[in-house]
Amino acid sequence: MLLNHKQQRHFTLALLLGTGKPVSAEKIRRELDCSGPTLTRTLKEIRDTYSAEIKYSKSSHSYQLSDKGSLNAKVLRRMRDELTEHITLKNQGNEPTNAITLDKEKKRVVSLSLRLSVLRKIDTTVNLQELTRSDVVEYLVENYIDDLLMRMNQAKIKR
Repeated sequence: MLLNHKQQRHFTLALLLGTGKPVSAEKIRRELDCSGPTLTRTLKEIRDTYSAEIKYSKSSHSYQLSDKGSLNAKVLRRMRDELTEHITLKNQGNEPTNAITLDKEKKRVVSLSLRLSVLRKIDTTVNLQELTRSDVVEYLVENYIDDLLMRMNQAKIKR
């Protein structure tokens, strides 16, 4: 499974600190390839997500995991495995392109007045296919509306 940048940063940071030994802030920033503010946010997210206590030493400019919270050996092993798999997949060229499309079709709530017999047919389809009513109506529109419009236009031309 490919990890997103945030997951990769979280897992790497957790593994760096998971030993319980102090790790220099510079080493962490170098390993994570991130800015100071990003490191601060990531540390806060690790603290919040895993109830971990991470202490900063001003004298040595290092971070140390003093209380692991829920970052036990099993969780750290899973993170290590997923990071290894991510690196393997990335090296095999299975990395997605840098262009990310976040377009999501917007939906709008509508109210339809349907005959009870039509609603029963929709509900039967919903139950058989484990879909929602919206899914069934969208499927019908996407697959059959063009045919309906074409027939209506042909009937209009014949008149």
